[in-house]
Amino acid sequence: MGNLVQAIVGIVILLVVVGGLLYIFYSKTNTVEKTGFGSLIMLGLVALMIPVFWIVEGGNQVEATTKQQNLAIERGMQTYAQVCTDQCFAIDNDKVKDVTYNGYTMDYFKTVTDNELRRIISGGVYNPKAVHQPVNPNAVPRAEEYGGGLLSNDVDYLMALIRSSDPKNHEKNGFNDLPAYLQANNTSLYNAAVTYGKQGQFGAAKDMTSQTNITVDIVDNGSNGVTCQSQQGCFSPINMQVKVGTKITWVNKSKLAHTVVAVQGQDIASPKPASNIFDSKKQLATNDTFTYTVTEAAYNANSDTHRLLYYCSIHPDMVAQLVIVK
Repeated sequence: MGNLVQAIVGIVILLVVVGGLLYIFYSKTNTVEKTGFGSLIMLGLVALMIPVFWIVEGGNQVEATTKQQNLAIERGMQTYAQVCTDQCFAIDNDKVKDVTYNGYTMDYFKTVTDNELRRIISGGVYNPKAVHQPVNPNAVPRAEEYGGGLLSNDVDYLMALIRSSDPKNHEKNGFNDLPAYLQANNTSLYNAAVTYGKQGQFGAAKDMTSQTNITVDIVDNGSNGVTCQSQQGCFSPINMQVKVGTKITWVNKSKLAHTVVAVQGQDIASPKPASNIFDSKKQLATNDTFTYTVTEAAYNANSDTHRLLYYCSIHPDMVAQLVIVK
């Protein structure tokens, strides 16, 4: 836009100058002189047009380069959504957070050269110090020459996307478009990222394995120093490690009615009840209780992690977690 304005201003100035020269030419000279002055005016006109053309052409080149960069970033975002599906990022309130690629953070990539970034993407190099490691190392995305499925263009697109996360490189962060893209094209991955984002609220599991009878309070958010993401209430403790056979009693100390229901799978973006594990069925009024004894079925409900999520079906953003051991 700025280059267009410059070009218009240049053209206006050019017209004013040429008009002034023509006025002098026709009002002050004879026929012979006009011929010489006419040649000079033409040379001056050409000389003045050159910077105008240069400005216009320069603006077109900048605009074309910007479009190419934006297209590369958009395609990089789409490629990222296809290949980086194993806890690469979280979504919280429709915003991406904790973004990684092959276990490396975006802050790390700000410190490396383009050659190193290309090596990590092409070779499928996974960060050995990352907290989360891939279950199957062969599933880590890599370029064709390393036995993977990434084409050379895909590598370039991913580089453009990752570089866009640094505001020094690009005014637009391509990762910001990821939630909307996933909602439209891959709701399963979107929900998994939302779940991953919400699980961050649990913190470290409180070890309760030495106890056979445990009480969990359901409290109003902020009461007695207990806080959680939901404004409707909190489970306290919100994350416990317990053994099979442990008896758990939930006591509603909140002013609101609540339920206690196990979650099917790991999706807490739109949780579905696993009533076969446990379900209080009725709403618990203030001071009501619900008791459940941890079973083998709860332990095996999510056999890869042995983590069981549960929630309040009245207030679905009230979520807590049991880490079950034998």
